[in-house]
Amino acid sequence: MRFATPEFLFIGCGAVLGALTAYAVKAAVLTPGGALPPFVIVLLGLGLVEVGAGLALQRSPGTLIGMPARLAAFVLGVGVLTVLGGMG
Repeated sequence: MRFATPEFLFIGCGAVLGALTAYAVKAAVLTPGGALPPFVIVLLGLGLVEVGAGLALQRSPGTLIGMPARLAAFVLGVGVLTVLGGMG
């Protein structure tokens, strides 16, 4: 399977969101046992990135990124969160 350039960028955004969320966990802004777990923050962030990209490119967000790229971005984001956030 091959990813297109927007999908690679989206996967990169997943890693960045994971790192930012891990930083927030380390800084005690977010807590792993809080009302909104950190992995949900990564998931919501990816959703906002996709909607924002869809609006910027004037395309439906559902047609911009394929499901395998969405899954890869989420798994990578949660992986980075787990490693950098010390939650593993």
